[in-house]
This record gives sequence, structure tokens and C-alpha cells, in this order.
Amino acid sequence: MRLLALETTGDICSIAAVQDGEVAAAFAFAHRMQLSTRLMPLIDHLLHTAGWQIGEVDAFATGLGPGSFTGTRVGVMTAKTFAQVYARPIVGVCSLDILAAEYTFIPHHLICAVIPARRGEVYAAIYEGGSPIPQPVVERAVYTAETLHSALLPYIANDVIVTGEVPAEFVHALADYPVCLAPIKHPRAETLGQLGTKLLERGHRDNPLTLVPMYLKPPAITMPKTA
Repeated sequence: MRLLALETTGDICSIAAVQDGEVAAAFAFAHRMQLSTRLMPLIDHLLHTAGWQIGEVDAFATGLGPGSFTGTRVGVMTAKTFAQVYARPIVGVCSLDILAAEYTFIPHHLICAVIPARRGEVYAAIYEGGSPIPQPVVERAVYTAETLHSALLPYIANDVIVTGEVPAEFVHALADYPVCLAPIKHPRAETLGQLGTKLLERGHRDNPLTLVPMYLKPPAITMPKTA
């Protein structure tokens, strides 16, 4: 199976061509607020590097967020358009799950995946290790340092791998736990492609007409000042 994976939910975006679970080509890049104009040329370059034509792609995977509202929307809409135009299956994966999938193969650990939000908050979820498909044991939600500490309290006896871009106040709040800060800071398209392949092989499909980003909180909208 040839799968094109798009992970555009953060400041560092990535795209990957994955064949039968093996990475054929992958790029990571800072979008610099130009994702809508840069993404398609980069996809063309990625496919050229892999030696694929877009019509030869068997399936598509997209990161659903949470993260950047604009970046997530661009990636999801691009993948949905490809799936509809070429009549191929698509799978959407929460970006917290993508982060967790780097480590959920490790048994007897908790994996806490973290993505920065605004106003001293993070998007986070907690997973048990030992599974090839991440399933959160503590729900995907918006947390403060205090509420994330409380969410982990029932698991205080476990070793915890924290992955993602973790603000300093959250590192301090988790000091009570046997925490290992993982080196991977951003969800990677390579991992999305491998996880998407497993999901598709298990029969999972999303409807490209109804697939939407997973924002977890509404965007912050600044209203114009009135005179």
C-alpha cells in the first residue's frame, strides 16, 4: 500500500510517502505562515523523490490536530480533496495519537502527549504503553499544569514518557512523577503514515465528506474595536 501522509498542525509541518509501512520519502519544514502556497509544491517534490505519481497513491492520511487552526485546516482539506478526486480511502488521526505512537510500543509505561495551546494551557492525552494503536486512558482535552498533574495522579506509580513540546511550567508541575522527557517535539508524518497504514489494514476508513479537524477548543477570535 502506497500512502501519502500530511501532518500540518504545528509550526513544524511534515509530509511522508509510506509504502507498506516503510518510509519511502519524508520532509519536515517550517511553514512560515505560507502553508497554503507551499504545500502542493512540496508534495510534488516528495512524490518525485519517492518515484510516485499522485494517481499511484493508494490511500491518504492526515493529522487532525489539535494545533494550528489554519495549518490543520489546510492539511485536512488537501488530503480530503485528494481522496475525493482519486476515489481513494482516507484516515484522519489525532495529532496527540501521532505523538504517542512514537512510544506506545513500550510496555509498562504511560505516554503523555502534549501540544501547546494558548493562555498557559496545553492539549494533552495520556496513553498506556504496549499497544501498536494508541488509545487514550485519559481523554484528549485542554489542560492547565494543575489539571494535567491531577489527571496523572491515579497513575503516579507508573513511569511516564512525556512527548511533545512541553512548556516549562508543565515540566515543573510533573516533577512529582518519574518523568522522562522524550526528544520528539512535533507529530511526524512518517509516524502518521505508519499508523495510518495499520488503521487501514484493520478496516478503518473515514468519510472524506464528513472528516473534520479535531480542534478541542474554539479559535481565539479578536473582535475589531469600535470607534
